Amino acid sequence: MSLVILFFIALYIAVLVAATVLPYKFGLKRGWARPKCRLAATGGFLLVFLPVFWDWIPTIWLHSYYCEKYSGLTVYKTLEQWTQENPGAAATLVRQKPPLQVGPEDHYYYQLNQRFRWEVQRAERPFGVRRRDDRIVDSSTGTVVAQLTDFSTGIAGPNAPSRGFRDIKVWMNRNYCEGDGNMVSRKEFAQLRLKFETLGGQQ
Repeated sequence: MSLVILFFIALYIAVLVAATVLPYKFGLKRGWARPKCRLAATGGFLLVFLPVFWDWIPTIWLHSYYCEKYSGLTVYKTLEQWTQENPGAAATLVRQKPPLQVGPEDHYYYQLNQRFRWEVQRAERPFGVRRRDDRIVDSSTGTVVAQLTDFSTGIAGPNAPSRGFRDIKVWMNRNYCEGDGNMVSRKEFAQLRLKFETLGGQQ
């Protein structure tokens, strides 16, 4: 698969170079002035470049903007605060393992125990940027105790609707706001979720 990808990359580069050089040489042979030749070369370059890369810069910029402005982990209520507000409730909970998934692809939840569920909600943003909200919710009151907001530009998953040619633009893939190997917020959310999930015993 890697060799196939490399082949198509090399083929595309070759076509891009040819689309740039050939109009320039054609203009020289026709006796055009060099500025006109360069304009023809630019036109040939853009004719091949834009259908593939026209949305690259706006997509990456928009992903960075959303990440900087809206992403991150927010803890509205710690486990200690919830325990103090609900004395004795933790001992009555039974962990459901594995948790049951309920709901459609864009908004579903896992019931962790009788009191808490883990909600996942997805939403599309311009240029194929996807927002994902992970929440820990008190099922009894509907209160969100913690929320992790993240953004991606890659393929959502096997059940996601195809976006055609855009799905193979691997150079635009950004799976998370945090870089690989630096998933601090996501790890913190997973640890917090496990704490609320295991308040009681196991089913």
